[in-house]
Amino acid sequence: MIKADHKRWAELIFNPYLKRLLKKSFFDFRVINELPEIDKTKSLLITPNHFSWWDGFFIYWLNKKILNRKLYVMMLEEQLSRYWFFQKLGCYSIDLNDNRKMVSSLRYTVHLLSAPYNIVTIYPQGEIQPYEQKPIQLRNGIDFLSKKSENDFQILPVAFKIHHTNQKLPIIYARFGKLLSKKKIELAPQIFNEEFIKNLDLINSEYSTTNFRSTF
Repeated sequence: MIKADHKRWAELIFNPYLKRLLKKSFFDFRVINELPEIDKTKSLLITPNHFSWWDGFFIYWLNKKILNRKLYVMMLEEQLSRYWFFQKLGCYSIDLNDNRKMVSSLRYTVHLLSAPYNIVTIYPQGEIQPYEQKPIQLRNGIDFLSKKSENDFQILPVAFKIHHTNQKLPIIYARFGKLLSKKKIELAPQIFNEEFIKNLDLINSEYSTTNFRSTF
């Protein structure tokens, strides 16, 4: 597997590029609810939905604007091998077609979650799934991490939605789900699936609200 290799110079290059790219491509980036109260003495596992190639960019932006912690993002090994620059931004690989490599990546994730300041992002769907796809298919990586980690960590589902309006450019909406504890998921793994799906349902019903925070 390919491990993350954070470099400050990469962030200095990427941050202004990301800002220009998002503002060129979207009318606004809106967060429609408040961030739950996070325990800063524990690491945070972010679990977004995965419906487009934009998803990784959205997580970087959300971290830059709201979360502000050291970010790691799991990425398909084939893609990370091709786009090596993202390794310098905290991306590391997983190969879903190789069980040995997949376990190695999950154990590396456990290692990253042992550092309290880290945010680690993995996509429970495992691959891009159309936004409208039902039923939503989730892999069991969260269950593995909860059982293998000796350290307590927090789990935060995040939902993203791209909405096309009569504006020239679409709007990105983001919604935070219920903050979960590793211990709770270890005892009842189905709770994560329920909260992940619930958050997707809620962003669909709430995104048009006027109560939002613009991050542009």
